[in-house]
Amino acid sequence: MYLVGFYSPKAKSGVTELSLSIYNWLKSNTTLLVAFISYGPLEKEEISNELIHEFSKLTLIEQKRKVKQLKKQFDIIIYDASSQLSDGVLKILPIVDRLFVVGDEHRDFAVKLHEIIQFNKIFDKSVKNFITHLQGNKTFIIRENMDQQVIGFNNKKKDTDDIGQMIYTDYVTYYLERNLVENNEKILKKIKLIPKENLYSGLYDLGVDFEKALLFHQYVTLREALGQDYIEVLETLFPFLINYSFAELLDKFQNELHFITKLK
Repeated sequence: MYLVGFYSPKAKSGVTELSLSIYNWLKSNTTLLVAFISYGPLEKEEISNELIHEFSKLTLIEQKRKVKQLKKQFDIIIYDASSQLSDGVLKILPIVDRLFVVGDEHRDFAVKLHEIIQFNKIFDKSVKNFITHLQGNKTFIIRENMDQQVIGFNNKKKDTDDIGQMIYTDYVTYYLERNLVENNEKILKKIKLIPKENLYSGLYDLGVDFEKALLFHQYVTLREALGQDYIEVLETLFPFLINYSFAELLDKFQNELHFITKLK
């Protein structure tokens, strides 16, 4: 479900040792199902369903297929991408949910690489869904704080506990966010199926307070009267329906109405 990448732009930087220690920490300190992918060969660990060696020998299509399969079976996948800077590593890194770049001296590199990865994710439908409508609402979208997404650190064993805790916390947050997004996508789909003229009663049937449902209907009607597409209005205003109280939604509606009246 959740893919964590460990990487360094230089060879023999201790990435494998560190990522294996995090893998073992998660297995020992949590009840999560954890898998490990090694881009290169491992000398001591035996190959198993949860411990994959020599990932580099698979084609890019096979790599992505394997990751997709593992995500269905495991809660967290640790991806040891240790290698010199290579085309194969760069092609697979954009699918990670969190990236660690080993070595504090590589912090600038980490930020640049993260920017590239985030840019690539813009075109991934699974990531792009809802980002447009929920921009700025950190409850539902991937956190925007760069420091939380990419971290440069010195490769020391004493860091294992801190990094393990960080990954576990991030996984829990990711799990909650993902489920909230999926639940709200389902609700929005149901709202889109309600006949336009019965929007308020349809919302009430879905569990929205009657007054709030009626106000939302009026808000949608106002936006539509201004020339906006009905479905687009639903998508734009949906986050406010979900996150705002009746009083907050009323205040937003009245402010917009007042602004429009002044323009006229």
